[in-house]
Amino acid sequence: MFYKSFYFVSLILLTLIILPIFGIISKIEFNNFDLYNFFKSNYNIQIIYISFFQALLSASICCLIAIPFSIIFYRNKNLKIIKLIISLCGYSFVIPSILIVHSVIGIYGTNGFINNIFNFYEILNFKSLFGLKAIVFAHILLNAPFATKILFQNLNTIPKKYIEIANSLNLKLLSFLIKIELPILKQNLFSTFAIIFVLCFLSFAIVMTLGGGPSTSNIEVAIYQAALFELNFNKAIILSFIQMLICLILLLLGFYKLKGGNYFDIQNDFYEYPFNDYKILKYFDCIMIIIYSVFFFSPIIYILYKFINIIDFNEILLKEYFINAFLNSFIISLFTGLLVTISGLFLSILIFNMREKIYSQQILFILSSIIIVVSPIIISLGYFILLGELRYINSIIIIILIIINCLLLIPFSILILFTRIKNIYLNFNDSKKTFNLNEINFIRIIFPLIKNNLLFIYSLSVCISFGDFTIISFFNNDSFQTLPILLYKLIISYKFNEASFVAGFMLIFTLFVYLLFDNITYKEIPDKRI
Repeated sequence: MFYKSFYFVSLILLTLIILPIFGIISKIEFNNFDLYNFFKSNYNIQIIYISFFQALLSASICCLIAIPFSIIFYRNKNLKIIKLIISLCGYSFVIPSILIVHSVIGIYGTNGFINNIFNFYEILNFKSLFGLKAIVFAHILLNAPFATKILFQNLNTIPKKYIEIANSLNLKLLSFLIKIELPILKQNLFSTFAIIFVLCFLSFAIVMTLGGGPSTSNIEVAIYQAALFELNFNKAIILSFIQMLICLILLLLGFYKLKGGNYFDIQNDFYEYPFNDYKILKYFDCIMIIIYSVFFFSPIIYILYKFINIIDFNEILLKEYFINAFLNSFIISLFTGLLVTISGLFLSILIFNMREKIYSQQILFILSSIIIVVSPIIISLGYFILLGELRYINSIIIIILIIINCLLLIPFSILILFTRIKNIYLNFNDSKKTFNLNEINFIRIIFPLIKNNLLFIYSLSVCISFGDFTIISFFNNDSFQTLPILLYKLIISYKFNEASFVAGFMLIFTLFVYLLFDNITYKEIPDKRI
């Protein structure tokens, strides 16, 4: 049964990945001088350099910020406010990047909230917000909270016995940091850096909107411009292969040492932090928590503030273009969430059951995960070319957008589900054989154990696909658009009142979905049933 499913699933995944590549290849007219001319161009070299530099700088600063703040949050993890902060840190991974763009302009722009009060542009002799500084700044706002949550979760695995040993040795605060906390943080610090580097390297909406011109374009934006405006598919392909190579190298380096044997035991007992009686430390932590919250959650605060202060909601809410854009976004995100959740569950079970056929298992892993290093722009462009005139039919656009979103999100669903599925199957495999349960009945029995993971995958997929800007940028037209495209058009048209409403609506919708399921799936201790 599993071998038949393996061939069927492999064929579907391979087809969905090859189809857009075939579409691009059909437009290529490659000759021996194209590669030479590409690298001869100073502008092309500059694009590669800027892409690498801004991603390196953004990821480095994010990790440097995340290290001290994850320790501060860990010290105070028993506070209820920390649970909310960590939830919001996780939300930064799924917040639509176009919302970050809107809030950065509104708060830190030349006519922004802060400059109107302090006039720091004139003091610091800044001519404009746009450029490399705006790109890096937006990436930090978007990704530093995500890095903080990952490192906080690492610290949360410190075993109680380590704390007891530290207390018995009478370790001071600095010694505890060096001997206990930093070794835990080092476990996947570089893998966290690699993930953020790739996210910044593949950034599209932020670079295109805040870049300020060709001098700060990255590879992702250059691929979009080369394919859609210059119709230079040769250049787009060369850029995409360079991008894939860099991302693949970073991911391989980042996850090289991320092995199960290197993990520490899991903390599952309540305990007090050893230095909680230090009053100076408490005051310091309190101040830093306030600073962190005000700065990194300023986009959320700003968007909600502007949304609440809109005088006439009905003026925008009842407009046909808003209703149509919302319905398109809602339908795409709803079905993407369902499809990603079901596909992730099926693929995780299939990959586990192929464990005796190691090569087949690895093929399935590669096919389901290779999309991570392929630019969404390339996949979208391939389907855009392949569809021809069909790309102007709204129902076809919705189906294609759901398929592309699923391809991009399935690797994350497998990452979340696979280890859980593996542990459950290994623990209950004897019971399954004893009662001669088929796969469907066994899934029904173990469903309560994976329900929270499935709900989290669903919320993650809904939020990300609801706020997608990159994929839809190829398929929007006069009769079809989603809320992110509508927001982008309102921003560049300087209709900031309407833009604030759309941004606020998107934020409330995605925040509600994320926090609802994050609260359901939140656990302070590991599940002891496994």
